[in-house]
Amino acid sequence: MVSRIPLAVLAGVLMVTAISMVHRRTVAAVMRGSRQGAVVFVLTAIITVSVDLIYAVGIGMAVAAFLALRAVSNSAGVHREELPGGAHAGDEWIALLRLDGALFFGAAERVLERVSRVEGARVVILRMSQVDLLDATGAQLLAEVIASLRRQGVTVLLKGIRPEHRRVLLHAGALEEPRVGETVFETLDGAVARARELVAG
Repeated sequence: MVSRIPLAVLAGVLMVTAISMVHRRTVAAVMRGSRQGAVVFVLTAIITVSVDLIYAVGIGMAVAAFLALRAVSNSAGVHREELPGGAHAGDEWIALLRLDGALFFGAAERVLERVSRVEGARVVILRMSQVDLLDATGAQLLAEVIASLRRQGVTVLLKGIRPEHRRVLLHAGALEEPRVGETVFETLDGAVARARELVAG
């Protein structure tokens, strides 16, 4: 029975069905929401109409994943902060750096390059508590930066390492098990106090 239905009628049914699946409010919200969302939406719609739905879904997912990775990469950064508490003699030789966002293959090299270029410091404190994501590549690059600073005579202290990041840092060599108690701290006050001791010594 279906084979006797004219194709023009089936085309009309499909068009009405497709239109009913797309809600105007949803389209308007996507187009006004963000530029990335609008790009993915328009690209997927064009490929759906001009090529095929299966290709459109695959390409749309790939573009969305790329844009998401770029957004996560751009959120990563390093910021130099003032030492807490009153000023102490020798504080000018201590650099307190806060790492933010994700240290993964797409952002770690750019972020950690800024850490390696720190100047005028004998002790560098890296605040790791704001690092949301750390993969093997990021941990390896961090280990190389720490090793490079140590070769220059700079002591590196780590503060606030998350439990889920500790293992990957150990495997990458960023943490040396016998020295964990000396170079890794849970609180910023403890790290700063140790840095001041090292500078004074």
